[in-house]
Amino acid sequence: MRLEDKPAEPQYREALVSMTALAFIEEHALLRPDQLEDAKNSLQALFLHTSGEETMLRKLIDILKTTKQIHQSFASISSVLSGITRGVQTVDARVVAYKQALATMTLSAEENAAFAGPFLSFSQALLQKMGSFDDNMRQYVELRETEARYASIYRIAMDARERLKQRLSGVLGSKAGSEVENRIRRNVVSSFDYSEAESNLQFAQRDAHNKAEEILEQLEDIRAMCQMAKNPSMREKSEDSNSISMTVSSYSVTPKNKKPRPKVEYDDVFTLFSRALRAHPRLLHLKDIVLELFRLYQHSYGMLSLDCNNLNKAIETMFDNSEAYFEAKEEDKDIRSKREKLKMIEGLIPFLEHTAAIVMQDGTLSYGRFSRRISDVISEKRTPWVHISEYLLRSKVQAEADLSTRL
Repeated sequence: MRLEDKPAEPQYREALVSMTALAFIEEHALLRPDQLEDAKNSLQALFLHTSGEETMLRKLIDILKTTKQIHQSFASISSVLSGITRGVQTVDARVVAYKQALATMTLSAEENAAFAGPFLSFSQALLQKMGSFDDNMRQYVELRETEARYASIYRIAMDARERLKQRLSGVLGSKAGSEVENRIRRNVVSSFDYSEAESNLQFAQRDAHNKAEEILEQLEDIRAMCQMAKNPSMREKSEDSNSISMTVSSYSVTPKNKKPRPKVEYDDVFTLFSRALRAHPRLLHLKDIVLELFRLYQHSYGMLSLDCNNLNKAIETMFDNSEAYFEAKEEDKDIRSKREKLKMIEGLIPFLEHTAAIVMQDGTLSYGRFSRRISDVISEKRTPWVHISEYLLRSKVQAEADLSTRL
């Protein structure tokens, strides 16, 4: 038998495939140096590392997409938050005007006690509640942003782990191997333990839920105070009031979810004012500004309720349509770079699977014929690796050059 017709030894056939893939990986920086060093030990180790890197890249790309999309989605909610802040600033400006009006009058102790003093205290307390509500709504958006991010990362981690399990259940992934290969397999699988993502999501959901309850209690306090600035005949009974709820993690939150709080009694400023006007005619100088504040309080509560509902709906819509939302957005440079690497790995893995089967098949092929067979496989049309075939052929030339000097 001529030397060139002698069947290629198994280690040379595997080495040609492995070194072709390694040269390709090194040229395009698809694995870390320590992973490359491990992968040089065998074709299976190369496959395990490449599969893990593919899954990790896919996971990173999805997380980058999610983070970018969430920031963009919540940016669209900023107009609602700005509206709340402007409303609080308007109330603040009118309360300052009321204080200035009081400063221009020299009120007696009786006039002050009958209405001017209690109404100023009432207005400052209401303004403080509105300002706190504004702060809490901003905190709530940040908490929902965190919840949305962790919800997506948890889903991504679960998908990645399942994809990796399916990949490693194949011939190359499940084949018994050396201690190095077993270590790689353990490291790759442990990288996709999603228990931390699940724990982070649960904490984020709890924090968002608690903040929603706090917001609804504040809104109920504001409603109760604003009722006191309304004609008694027009007031709602507490059981007839419109109930505002917020949905957090598919759970509807209302103030009734928590234990009843001690009922707080607020000054009936409308009744106080109507009585004070009859008893102290000089207070008529405050009539216009006081009635304007009464109207502003009713309007402010109504707007805060609408803003609360609108913000919650916008957030829930974002949760429901996060994938569709992102599809309409342009990817940034970081995502594009990782996606290009992923496309290369997506071609390399089926090439490794296919050529590994050839390595294990006909052992009678000479090295030269085996080499041509691999070249033909690389050059096949309509394959999952067709987009990297040119790079693979170049890498194969480099691999053969290295092998020929060892032979």
